[in-house]
Amino acid sequence: MTKQKNPFEKELDKLDEQWEAFIDTELPIFHWVFAPDDGQLALTFFKVKEQLDEKNPHLFIHLSSEFESAENFGYRLADEMNQLIKEGLAEADDDASEDDNDIQWHKPDLENCRSGFQALFRSCNAAINAFGDYVHSVTLAVTPTAINSARQYVDWWAQCCDIHTEFTWPKLLRLIVLDTHEQSELARLAQKRSQHIHSAVAPVNMRAAMQAVLEQADDGSPGARLRQHMTDLQEAAGKQDRPTLESHAAAALQVAQDQRWLDMWAAVLLIRAAGYLNLQAFADALNDYRAAQSIAQQGEAESAAGCEKLFVQAQVCEGTCLFNMERFEEAAVVYARAAQAAEQRDDLFLSLDSWRMASFCMERNKDEKQAWDYAKQSLDISRRMDAQQRSQSTLPFLGQAMIRLSPSAEVRDQVKLTFSELLNEDWLEQVQQVAKAC
Repeated sequence: MTKQKNPFEKELDKLDEQWEAFIDTELPIFHWVFAPDDGQLALTFFKVKEQLDEKNPHLFIHLSSEFESAENFGYRLADEMNQLIKEGLAEADDDASEDDNDIQWHKPDLENCRSGFQALFRSCNAAINAFGDYVHSVTLAVTPTAINSARQYVDWWAQCCDIHTEFTWPKLLRLIVLDTHEQSELARLAQKRSQHIHSAVAPVNMRAAMQAVLEQADDGSPGARLRQHMTDLQEAAGKQDRPTLESHAAAALQVAQDQRWLDMWAAVLLIRAAGYLNLQAFADALNDYRAAQSIAQQGEAESAAGCEKLFVQAQVCEGTCLFNMERFEEAAVVYARAAQAAEQRDDLFLSLDSWRMASFCMERNKDEKQAWDYAKQSLDISRRMDAQQRSQSTLPFLGQAMIRLSPSAEVRDQVKLTFSELLNEDWLEQVQQVAKAC
């Protein structure tokens, strides 16, 4: 008996049909439009397709390099692609016997490439040659984490079309570009270059699928009612619909209070507060963040799961709310408390960032001495991290702040040296590029 698919699997099947229709066109580029609320389905589809096997003979690679400029984007995609292939093959080697894996891939030399496109195509051809009969196509799903220039980004895709016309395009290479609007500049490019770009609107609905799952799981229990109200609450917060936000929050709070689910009680307050914050109803948000801390603290005392993290999260959110209200000195005090609480709970990432934000608040408050003291607290936390943890933290932004706050050129030079030792020699240039993109 065939197992019935769940609502999310049915939505992914719809995407698979559109994907196969694109492959049948033999065009090189797929312009795929998703509603903002449905973007997670696209990412889930990519994740499924990345599992290369006999049922899925397409080498599918999701690339998320930041788009800084049209000149270097191809290089960044090539580097990211080669790194992912290297990691994937290493993982496959660990899971298989020597006889099971006969793929011979070598990272291509990109040193003499004259353009980003040449680097990208050389990398794609290396993958195609290595995987040979295993794959019917190599598909790169391109979703940059940040786009420095929307105009240049569209131009880069236009250059892809030009290259497909005038130069040799790897025969098995396909590119996917995501979009959120049917009338965007990318959509207009797809209309003009329809001989190169296949365009389609994804026929999916994340909200409907989620609702169907909730209905299937609804057994009339308090837990089922709470899940439904929290789902509706999150949607209302995203849409800035205050009446719906408040009605579902009230219903969810009633269930959580009746069942004395302290973690859920605090979580509902945090979601409603985030909704208020989006609406710039700062006083209401502040009240909810403080109430969430009180409930989470009760839960922590009663050993309720998750409450220790919710307590610190609520403190950080209170600091964010006060910062948005430009009550910088109060925000700094709250962030400092959150930093101490996070450290007590062994959350070094949150402790480092909370001290950093306390420093930033006092910098905005024109109290550079106190800002410097808070920054040093953050730096002290970073010394307890290993290299990988530091690279994943907000430490580079702390370094940038400490350069601004340095009382002398000598101290400024020492700050740069310290952060080069903790991060890498290029840390300042890298964080400046990120700040410029934002």
